[in-house]
Amino acid sequence: MSKKISNENVLDDVSKDFEKLVESILKTGLDEASKIISDSETQSKNQEQEIESQQSKEFDIKSGQIIGAAEMESRNSNLLLLEKNINKVFTAALKELSSNKGKNYPKSLELFINEGLNTIDDSDVLVSCNKKDSSVVKDLINKISSKSKKSITLSDTYISTVGGVIVSNTDSTVIVNNTIEDRLERMKAELRTDVAKKFK
Repeated sequence: MSKKISNENVLDDVSKDFEKLVESILKTGLDEASKIISDSETQSKNQEQEIESQQSKEFDIKSGQIIGAAEMESRNSNLLLLEKNINKVFTAALKELSSNKGKNYPKSLELFINEGLNTIDDSDVLVSCNKKDSSVVKDLINKISSKSKKSITLSDTYISTVGGVIVSNTDSTVIVNNTIEDRLERMKAELRTDVAKKFK
């Protein structure tokens, strides 16, 4: 089940290069997962037909119960199988993004920061990132601050993340988690919803 990551989805504010990078990583794994489910569905249908052919008319009710149970078991098995593959795909995507975020990653960071600023009403805002991105984030904060009425401070405490930022007010009562891990998790939740609809 491949899914186009459109501008309406979770990564709607990410730069195009970064979006395409994530999309290409996920598509490969999701196509593979889709094929597994398709093969499994075909096998399940064949099993149902075999059950039907083996049951005589006098056992129609029992046959229906058996088929119903087989369908439920098949559905649950498929969901577990796809969930396993979804997790594998996102783990691989996270690993890939830890070493290759694309040439426009700084632009993505800028958009992540701005999203946080637009969400938080407070005038004083704190931005947290990992140590590797700190110099880039510091430059971005200086750039954004020159056009913003908010007071934006780079936290002196680094966070453990592959990339992205966490934007919060100073007392941390409002937090916008725009780390790559959290954004991928939101995508995963969206994908699970689509999968559940498919097997209703």
